[in-house]
This record gives sequence, structure tokens and C-alpha cells, in this order.
Amino acid sequence: MTHSAGPTWGSLSLAETSLVFWLLIDVAIQLVGFIAAYVFQTEKFFDLLGSGTFFLLAICSLIYGATYHARQVCVTVMVMLWAARLGAFLFRRVLKTGKDSRFDEIKTNPLKFGVVWFGQAVWVWVTLLPVLILNGTQSTKGFRWSDVVGTVLWIIGFVCETTADLQKTAFKNKPENKGRFINTGLWAYARYPNYFGEMTMWWGIWFLCIPVYHDGYWAAIASPLFVMLLILKGSGVPMQEKQQKERWGKEPAFQAWRRNTNLLVPIPKFWSKTATPDDDKMKALARQNEHSDSNSDGQDAV
Repeated sequence: MTHSAGPTWGSLSLAETSLVFWLLIDVAIQLVGFIAAYVFQTEKFFDLLGSGTFFLLAICSLIYGATYHARQVCVTVMVMLWAARLGAFLFRRVLKTGKDSRFDEIKTNPLKFGVVWFGQAVWVWVTLLPVLILNGTQSTKGFRWSDVVGTVLWIIGFVCETTADLQKTAFKNKPENKGRFINTGLWAYARYPNYFGEMTMWWGIWFLCIPVYHDGYWAAIASPLFVMLLILKGSGVPMQEKQQKERWGKEPAFQAWRRNTNLLVPIPKFWSKTATPDDDKMKALARQNEHSDSNSDGQDAV
């Protein structure tokens, strides 16, 4: 599909990539979601709608661009696969728990609740920038080194996030683990392997779209950087760290796990200092840790 020159942002053609159009669609979806959520006082479909918007904009931008180059199709399918899996996972979880504690104090306040829904619109659009730019251009460039890097990163990230989520779900489904923190599987090597997977996937997507970047289109790097900022400084790690410390902060086993486990990358912390006898005891206690103060594990996804 051929687009007119239209307005630009620096050297980035907003008309060619239809970025403003997709932003308006994104905001409209979240607005409808907010109105319904506020009227019915529910947050149960918040994450589902967010993931669904990723899925919808990815496939619609591909169809609207109407070029269907291999790179466009592959990247779009990757985003759709990620969105479908994550959305289904988060929706099943909230249906099982009955609520999302992040919204307990704000869903009765239309201003605060609305800001969160608008924030989701920003998250979707900024994160999807590489895909929207890719699908909105007429690129016919062939295979590049960045395709290898991007594909490897995406596969590592997707496998890591999916595995971490499945391991946590299996852990929580065992009655004997009620109130305990997970320190098995990938979680034995990283406190947030799911977040590592999320960030790695979006860096992969950014690399896969490199062949269409030029001049202002390099602004697409805002996507993986924004994901990292959200996880490391926003609603990801800081919120989960606070919840974990409130629940298990005084427990020796939890302290040992935090001290001897990486924050994000699920690999052995071989560069840490040699463990002390006390650390060994604390690690042993970690597997026997039982705490039934709450049904929430404090290690949830963003």
C-alpha cells in the first residue's frame, strides 16, 4: 500500500508508518476498556485487553501495510504469539485469584484508574513502535546479521518467560507451597526470570526490524528501552521487591535467596563471594520455608 508523504516527526514519516492512526486506535480501545471497568468496578480484563491490543495492532498494521514481506510476517507472528500466551496466562490467573491487588486502592477513583488505563495505551504503542514502523514501510531488504541476533534473542526471551510462568504456576498449585516464595527452576537462579524474558524478547524484536530503520526511524529504540524502564523502575521490580520484603523480609531463607540469586539473568551467580556456613544453612531452610499469611506470592508479572 502506498502512503502519501503527510506529516513528519523530524525525518520520521508519520503518514507512511500510520503511527498516529495506530495510537488513536490504541487509545480508543483502552478508553472503552476503562469505561467498562469503572462502571462494573473490575480489573479482571485489564491485562487481557492490553495483550489483546498488541495482538490486534500487530495483525492490523500488517494487513493495512499490505506488503507481507517475510520479515514483516515473522515479526508480526512473534508478537501475536507472545501476546496470546501472556494474555491468556494473566487472564487465567486473575480469574483464579479473583482480583488484581494492584487495583485495590485505585479502581474506585476514576482519575487514578483512568491514568492506569492511559498508561497501558502508552505502553502498547511505544513498545510496538518497531513493529508498526516495519509493517508501515515498503522495505524489501533481504536477510541481515541483525535477523540472526533478533531471532536468537526473541527465542531465548520467549522460552525464558514462558518457562518461568509455567514453573511458578505449578509451584503455586501445590497446597504445600501456600505462602512460600518460589526458589526452584529458573527462580533458583534469578529473582525475576520472567522479566528477563520480557526485556530480551523486545530487544529481539528491535533487532529484527533494524533493516527498515533510517534517520528518524531509529526512534524505535524507545521500545526496548521503555520496556526496561517500566520493569526496572516502574511497575515491575520495585513493586515486587516491596511486596516480597513485606512478606518474607525477616526470614533467613529469603535473605539468603536474595543475596545469592541474580536479579534478572537466570544463571548461577558464580561471581559472588564464597558462601558462608550460615548461607548454606539458609539455603537449606529455603526449601522448607512455609508462610501462610497471604494467598499472593509477591512474585507476579508486570
